[in-house]
Amino acid sequence: MQHSRIYTEQSTRDLRWASARTLAHCDQYMAIEAQRAGAIGFAHVTNPANSFRGYRWFVGAQACVAEHYHYAREVMGLTDEDQLYA
Repeated sequence: MQHSRIYTEQSTRDLRWASARTLAHCDQYMAIEAQRAGAIGFAHVTNPANSFRGYRWFVGAQACVAEHYHYAREVMGLTDEDQLYA
């Protein structure tokens, strides 16, 4: 009997983490995860259903998303001069 493997986002992240052998691989994994979390947070912040939460919630949520991206850039060693849109 042949088994087919179903690849989900979680399983691909688990495979990426399990294949990390050096600290550079761990840094790469953490940068990818920080960017993913930032993208999910950005989608959550811009969701119209959250418009009733108020200004203070919005500022806190934006700061959280910005920190995810900042951490990813820090791990990858990127500066403002490295990016055209910065």
